[in-house]
Amino acid sequence: MSSNYLKSVRRLKLWVIILAIFNITIVSTIGVNMYLAKQREAQSKRSIEGVNTFFVKYLSLSGNQVEVFDSIVNDYSLSLKEVGMRLRSVKERFNTAGADNDTVVLNKIYEDFIMAQSLNRDLTMKFYENIRGICTPEQVRKFNEVISKTSITLGTQSTPQPDNN
Repeated sequence: MSSNYLKSVRRLKLWVIILAIFNITIVSTIGVNMYLAKQREAQSKRSIEGVNTFFVKYLSLSGNQVEVFDSIVNDYSLSLKEVGMRLRSVKERFNTAGADNDTVVLNKIYEDFIMAQSLNRDLTMKFYENIRGICTPEQVRKFNEVISKTSITLGTQSTPQPDNN
């Protein structure tokens, strides 16, 4: 056998080994990303369930109230997907080349961002109003108490007065 033939065989073996390593790396990366995506999804579900469990336990919701509460949460989750899509669109448009140099485009992106945030605020307010709507008077008191501890009311903030000294 000629030495050129043996060199060619060695090169081919080297390429096969390199390609095998790349394939193993690709398959491993895909596997790890799938595993991490499942973990993030499970964490997200636990987080949502934690909020749901908190309200159910804190307000001592009855069986019928829990059923209505679950439908309110599902509706809210579906509505938030629209907000997420709008915000993703804003981000994509902001990251396009030249967008940061065009005032008209930036103004439109800003308006769309404000609209998405307003929609998010409105959906959240409606969500809490719907929860309040299924509560008994005692549960409404407890609900208002927990909401007042977690939110800032703009009307009660005092503005600093200038010092006239």
